[in-house]
Amino acid sequence: MEDQSTRDGQQKILDELRAIREQLGRLEQRVDSLSGNRPTPQDRLRTHVAGLDEALGGGIPTGHVVLLAGPSGTMKTSLALYVMLKNRENGGKGLYITLEESRESLLTTMERLGLGSEEDFIVDLGKLRIDHSDAEERRDWLQILRDYFTRRLEKDKLDLVVVDPLNSLYSLMGIRDPRKDLFHFFSFLRGMGATSILISETGAGGPAFENHEDYLADGAIVLDFAAVENPEPVIELRCPKMRHANHSRATYRLAFSGGRFAVSGLAED
Repeated sequence: MEDQSTRDGQQKILDELRAIREQLGRLEQRVDSLSGNRPTPQDRLRTHVAGLDEALGGGIPTGHVVLLAGPSGTMKTSLALYVMLKNRENGGKGLYITLEESRESLLTTMERLGLGSEEDFIVDLGKLRIDHSDAEERRDWLQILRDYFTRRLEKDKLDLVVVDPLNSLYSLMGIRDPRKDLFHFFSFLRGMGATSILISETGAGGPAFENHEDYLADGAIVLDFAAVENPEPVIELRCPKMRHANHSRATYRLAFSGGRFAVSGLAED
């Protein structure tokens, strides 16, 4: 078992790393401010999560590639579906690419949340993988995804794209050099002009971004279970990075009630 001095030493290292990240974030914001690159409120995609858009300085800057990470059960898919559907209600156009969860499962989630039963925006790539499992190793699934996006863009503009989960792309892409391969994929997504949300499944208590995806992405929103005494699990949300935004780095409580998501200060119960 680890003694107290070892745990204290590990905590000190974590605190130092967190401080460095915060310093880099403040420097990035200052550079954006000096260069005049800060988006206006009209250049942002709203999440429609009560309290979150304010924390992000108005929403997610348009065209950003944003990671939505957290362990299983932290409502990542539910939150991404909510953002997608609320933007569609306000005239936005988007695609939800599911690589593992079935269309039927997503529809069940939507109905449970009271978000309706529309499905024309869901692309079940996971079913396509099952139907062509014999060719799984021979297919360039990343190129298939690019071609699909390109064909859709020829028909209509996209405002929001969700890929769920990013982890499955790793196996489909046969990634050997994450920094290089993800750099090119993220660049392709930015080139579409749409805002992209990439869901990343993480292990409980482990690092949110094992391949340092957060350095390549424009933003990161991290969900986790809060270490507070409560009969029901409490989900916390924080945004450690959002380029071109004067965003809060505080930790919030994420909750769903009355048909809507909302964030509030994380209180110790």
